[in-house]
Amino acid sequence: MSFYRIISLIVAFQFASWATVSAQRSEIWREKPGTWLLNIGLGATRYVGDLNERSNLSHLQLGTAVNVAAAFRYSPQLTFRAEAQLYYIRGTQQNTHLAYNNLSFRSINPDIWAGFQWDFWRDDNRNHIIIPYALAGMGLTHITPKARYKGRSVSLAPLRTEGFAYNRLPIILRYGLGVPIAATERFKFHLEGAYSHVFSDYVDDVSTVYADQSSMEPTAAALSDRRPELGQPLNPVGAKRGNPNRRDGYFTLTARLIFIIITPSQRNYRRMFGR
Repeated sequence: MSFYRIISLIVAFQFASWATVSAQRSEIWREKPGTWLLNIGLGATRYVGDLNERSNLSHLQLGTAVNVAAAFRYSPQLTFRAEAQLYYIRGTQQNTHLAYNNLSFRSINPDIWAGFQWDFWRDDNRNHIIIPYALAGMGLTHITPKARYKGRSVSLAPLRTEGFAYNRLPIILRYGLGVPIAATERFKFHLEGAYSHVFSDYVDDVSTVYADQSSMEPTAAALSDRRPELGQPLNPVGAKRGNPNRRDGYFTLTARLIFIIITPSQRNYRRMFGR
């Protein structure tokens, strides 16, 4: 047998061994029912409420979000998921048809939610290489609207700018879509878009009408109606300040890195080989 033939056989054997081991590892880490996953995300946010215009795409007023989630695959298409997030949103009436009212806000809020993901097809469906999914769930957020005033950041909720206190821990309903972008044996990369519908109209501290300022302390009165900062007269008491018939919310577009913690096959492998 020639030297080159021996080398070719060795290379072929090594390649076959590598392919077999790789296939075994891929099967061990395949995301079957009973799999636990951990994922982290980083993305952009866009607030939707009384201080912006949904169709004004030239002034998106984007923010950021970072989140961490744990997930459990219950069936070939159903995954349960719980998540905690910290998100930054902002809004202003500048560059809108209500710019003369001069209201604005920004906030860094936490939220938590739990729900499910539903894959459109099973992962063994050979007709679909990329399998998108839908997600939905409920949770809570803590709203902390603030505004810049005289060079400092002022928390708006304690000031009762519309004359009364509101709930700062509202329920949220989240729903959206996601799509896998890339994957290795234990890591996956997804792109996910979701909308969080907040069961409150005070994410931006604006909802109903201009209140009587006579009983407000000076800072509250100044931030309740900011028209004088533009040289405009105050709005009359009872004038429309926001739209209470439409609750606030926020979009999130997130890039997610997903790590497979453990699968049923990997648990069996560890029991068999003591690893």
